[in-house]
Amino acid sequence: MSRLKVGIIAGIIVILAGGVWLYPRISMLAMMRPLDKPFDAYPHPPAPNYADPSAWAALPGTEHKDAADLIPAGETVGDKQSEAAVDVFYIHPTTFRGRDNWNQDLTDAETNTWTDISVIARQAAAFNGCCRIYAPRYRQAASAAVYAKDDSGDKARALGYEDVKAAFQYYLDHYNDGRPFILVGHSQGTFYIQRMLEELIDTSPIRPQMVAAYGIGIGFPIGVFGRQYKTITPCAKPDDTGCVVSWNTFGRGGAGAAGAERNAARYEARFKTREGSETLCINPLTFDLSQPDAPASANRGTLSGVAASGPLPALKAGIIGATCEKGMLYVDIPTSDDFKLLVLPGQSLHFHDMDLFFKSIRDNAILRTEAFLKARGNAAN
Repeated sequence: MSRLKVGIIAGIIVILAGGVWLYPRISMLAMMRPLDKPFDAYPHPPAPNYADPSAWAALPGTEHKDAADLIPAGETVGDKQSEAAVDVFYIHPTTFRGRDNWNQDLTDAETNTWTDISVIARQAAAFNGCCRIYAPRYRQAASAAVYAKDDSGDKARALGYEDVKAAFQYYLDHYNDGRPFILVGHSQGTFYIQRMLEELIDTSPIRPQMVAAYGIGIGFPIGVFGRQYKTITPCAKPDDTGCVVSWNTFGRGGAGAAGAERNAARYEARFKTREGSETLCINPLTFDLSQPDAPASANRGTLSGVAASGPLPALKAGIIGATCEKGMLYVDIPTSDDFKLLVLPGQSLHFHDMDLFFKSIRDNAILRTEAFLKARGNAAN
């Protein structure tokens, strides 16, 4: 099995790899089937032109209102993008359920709308309290790519990465202007962040601009820090910078061990050793490697409700506690009607890796950017 395929499968149970967000038009069984023809038998959708604002799900500025501008009802920290000194480059998870191609055509308005209300609003918007948000649309690999029996899934993800890389370069060339940035991704998006960190960030001239990388929903074996990444480390403390945050969420008693084992197998396949194969887990209620356990009272606010157009619902504080154990994050599963969670096989809460901790993520991003800017200011003096 290629490194590309192993990378997308590792860190989450097979039915979830690639960030299979619910989409009412396609059944779960349909999503689990590979397409009828191999990748090369389909015409590739046209490449996006990132000079066109329509190629972005989120762009800062009053002329481009989008779902990343939303804030939960009653949230005290508003949308600060107009004054932010730091950027977020966000890569969304798999939201394409189509059966007509291995990759999304960006003229697919239905998928674009679902992307906006399901993840731009409920994930990317968590960062608008600290940062300007840039979120490219890209020819994402379809959910069916996870189950390909040949190299079609690998090729579909490679095409998606071409777009992500092009979008990031366009962002650097036209929007960044030397500003600090945070990388944020979930599932398929995190798979691309893992490659970006290695190929575009780690030893590059822009490395000092990276505030942090939040790579959620696909695991980082601890040993990649020092082997795969030469200068990048895990974020050990809430205000650490230049580092990586990651977790994968299950209900307490869930099958996280299987995901951890797949991460270890991926790591062993690449580095020919199990030393360092344990999965990184940073509890998003503490953002502190020395504090792997936190009670529900430490949860500053879970985003309730379900993905829908319109305003975000109010956050609910003190509902869900969390514990890092053997590389996976285990949480209390609320039973209130306020939380219509999709609990998947093995009690995986993959779809809720971020909205369960929305306020904690929001506050941590603010803290981390302030720490980065303070250190940069001190260094300049």
